[in-house]
Amino acid sequence: MNAADKKPVSGVRIRRMEESDAEEVNELVSQLGYPNDLGKTATAIRAVLGSESGDAFVAVDSEGHVVGWAHVFMAPHIESGPNAELGGLVVDESARGEGAGRALVEHVEAWARERGANEVSLRSNIVRDGAHKFYQHLGFEVQKTQHKFRKKL
Repeated sequence: MNAADKKPVSGVRIRRMEESDAEEVNELVSQLGYPNDLGKTATAIRAVLGSESGDAFVAVDSEGHVVGWAHVFMAPHIESGPNAELGGLVVDESARGEGAGRALVEHVEAWARERGANEVSLRSNIVRDGAHKFYQHLGFEVQKTQHKFRKKL
């Protein structure tokens, strides 16, 4: 069994995301509070899967349904060395607390180690208290509080 087909104790299987997962992934994107746009989600999946610096994975239940996903990418920071960033992670509201999130994070950590990352970091909206507790339970520590700026192009 290769790492892409790892089956954790929770009964979910972690595998690489596929373009055919777009509809189920898009439903989970909406649970994060982002616009539910299947076309944009499918385009983003293709871009991530075609990237040399990142990848995406899904947690699949025993019936083959996607119950969560994670996106990770390498960030070659000058000041702190090669690090991986967990760009996004969501588990279906109906499947939370059953191990899919933990399995996805463990898979992302293994992916990052294979690429020489010194650490995995992530950003989480200040209003997502449940997510903060989840990440801290898995050993993540709050590094800093910051503002995120955006400029539309």
